[in-house]
Amino acid sequence: MQQRTRKSAPGAALLEEPPRVEGPSLSLLRIPAALPCEPSLHAAAMERGTRGRVLALELLRHEPAQVRRFDASQFGLLTAHVYPRGTWERLELCNDWHVWLFLFDDEVDELAEVGQRPAYLKAYVDACLEVWRGGALRAQATPLERFSWELRQRMSRLASELWMERFVRDVEDYLHRGALPAARHWTEGTVPDLESYIEQRALDSAVYTAEDLVEFAEPGQELPEELFRLPLVQRLRLLCTRVVALTNDLFSFEKEVLWHRNPNNFVHVLRVSRGLELREAISTAIDIINADTDAFIACEELLQASRLADPRLLGYVEGLKAWIRGNVHWSLVTGRYSSPTSPFPELRRQASP
Repeated sequence: MQQRTRKSAPGAALLEEPPRVEGPSLSLLRIPAALPCEPSLHAAAMERGTRGRVLALELLRHEPAQVRRFDASQFGLLTAHVYPRGTWERLELCNDWHVWLFLFDDEVDELAEVGQRPAYLKAYVDACLEVWRGGALRAQATPLERFSWELRQRMSRLASELWMERFVRDVEDYLHRGALPAARHWTEGTVPDLESYIEQRALDSAVYTAEDLVEFAEPGQELPEELFRLPLVQRLRLLCTRVVALTNDLFSFEKEVLWHRNPNNFVHVLRVSRGLELREAISTAIDIINADTDAFIACEELLQASRLADPRLLGYVEGLKAWIRGNVHWSLVTGRYSSPTSPFPELRRQASP
């Protein structure tokens, strides 16, 4: 499909000042009902372990402000909520992967010297992918490459070859079909049309890789290929991905668009493509997300009415719902998105340093 783009309009698109309006409440987001399940108790331990590893690899710099920002993000709490039944060793890996994603995302979205240098970024991405595909580390490997190598070695000891192939394929889609096209929009100052953006966001959010970890976090939960490929399962994956990715765009709107002038955001795309004011764009975004949530619930009901009663499949769907719920819960309490000038009342507090 030919992707249509628009140049960012200086007034409606990229604001010079933080929003001073009272946006719609995030409580308007619908969350699917789920089986009662407390978050994992390993959140704090995961946080400490991952923090030590990224500091040792110098992926996180030994600078007080950087470390405080990392700690305020509470990545371990996210992992505890989205994989509540995961075992300790596997949860450590899940949390490490989440941090890999967030640190890479920050580099690409916030640093023009990375995100706005297409040739450099492609070489950076390709070097990491070579490691994920099983290649050896280069002599001058970057911290992200070294972290990738460690993660692959540890994951391979616990996961099947089939699962690893799926996961690496989704990592490749995230980087090549998601992150690189998004970076081009930032470099060129263009905004994709709404349909193209939603397709791009499903990939550059990396949510598919997180859904793969639903199978990995708890032993014995990998889906056989015949279940994984069921059209209903693929539809549930797509809808969960859209809900989580587009919801994240609500929380990250101020950080991405207003502060870093990055056009890759659902609210921003709605403003540009439909000529909406900020409050209207946020309300429209919430309506679209809620429609996807309703469609997810309808698919789940179809699955429950079928004879596909494999406990691994039912557990997988609960894991997808945990991601929808846990993403919202964590985004509300993390210091990553809080700000005194947030358009959302729930986030309007002192930001992390």
